[in-house]
Amino acid sequence: MRVTVALGGSVVNVEEPDRIEKTAEVLKRAVSSGLELAVVVGGGPVARRYINVARNLGAPESYLDVLGIEVTRLNARLLLAAMGVRDPRVPEDPFEAAALVEREGLAVCGGTHPGHTTDAVAAMIADVLGSPLVVVTNVDGVYDRHPEEEGAVKLDELDPESLEELAFQAELEAGGSFVIDPLAAKLIRRAGLTTHVVSWEEFVELGVKDVVDGKHDGTVIRG
Repeated sequence: MRVTVALGGSVVNVEEPDRIEKTAEVLKRAVSSGLELAVVVGGGPVARRYINVARNLGAPESYLDVLGIEVTRLNARLLLAAMGVRDPRVPEDPFEAAALVEREGLAVCGGTHPGHTTDAVAAMIADVLGSPLVVVTNVDGVYDRHPEEEGAVKLDELDPESLEELAFQAELEAGGSFVIDPLAAKLIRRAGLTTHVVSWEEFVELGVKDVVDGKHDGTVIRG
């Protein structure tokens, strides 16, 4: 069975090596059990710091995208090191990542192209592999509004169209943010991907297979 996992940058963060080690153990167990994995790693707070500094220095947006991508690839290499993989090279294209999974059963990568978020890259790879998608983040699922907003309700299950609508609405709001960005939500809807959104804590506790089997308290988007 093939599974694509999108790890938020808050999960694989150079400032929290213990999280990297625990995440690596979960992924190693999954591979040992026979699962084939594509893992896409985000940039998180380190990427945001680089981007903010470069923006203040006058760098254009596409330049900022490249900086963010480089940080995601560094994070991917940290995760590979924690998994005991001695080859630091990471795929730089979704199709290259999918091909590596088909050949070797494991691919770990970061971002690929300017304008494409790592969640979107993960959705592309899942589409190519025909796999479910697991989104591991710092919240425990998809909410109908910002999780910290009063009255916010976690959604146990929703359809891809509703996910896309929520993602685009959040982007329109001042300071809005959403657990899955609009481009990734669009790709999930277009490809009909079954997607599981879970917290890092639950991901570590359950492991990849149990998350894909729906044994979690996060959110399932039925493709």
